Amino acid sequence: MQILSTLATIGFVLPLFAALMGMLLARRDYLVAAAWGGGVMMSLLIALAIRGMTRETPELYYFPSGHVTLAVAFYGGLLVIYLRGGHGHGRLALPIVGLALAGVALLEGWSRILLTHHTWVDVVGGFVVGTLGLLATGCPWAVRRIRTGSRLWLAATLAVAAPLAFFSVAWLDGMIRNIVAL
Repeated sequence: MQILSTLATIGFVLPLFAALMGMLLARRDYLVAAAWGGGVMMSLLIALAIRGMTRETPELYYFPSGHVTLAVAFYGGLLVIYLRGGHGHGRLALPIVGLALAGVALLEGWSRILLTHHTWVDVVGGFVVGTLGLLATGCPWAVRRIRTGSRLWLAATLAVAAPLAFFSVAWLDGMIRNIVAL
């Protein structure tokens, strides 16, 4: 469960996010990058604003779950981009990648409850905030399809960046948490 929970820490997601945004910008998918990047940022800002307002209420001290918010905005948004990537090669990979990305977003909430870090109310709040953040920026689905071949580049970038993110998660997450008191 702890490894699953690590997949939605800011220290793990930030290197992946930077690599994938760089790939989208290099492939000139500017609108998709803006919608997805804006959605992830909007989700985190909404979650931080809600946490700031509910700090005084002990029952809502951890509302919404930041891990779930980030998982829905990052992996859910990436799933939308991947599904919107058009038709062509990789039809077998589409369900596998789709299930993996959706699974991380859904199982993140389950892991937070099992690890007793959050209640179900915090987790549902994280799902709602992550979804609202994506919708507030127009959602990558509504913008347009990514360029031909970008789906393969997304998968390749994710495959290369994920192991590097596992190596950097401990110090990067600690550094970010020291800078931003979450």
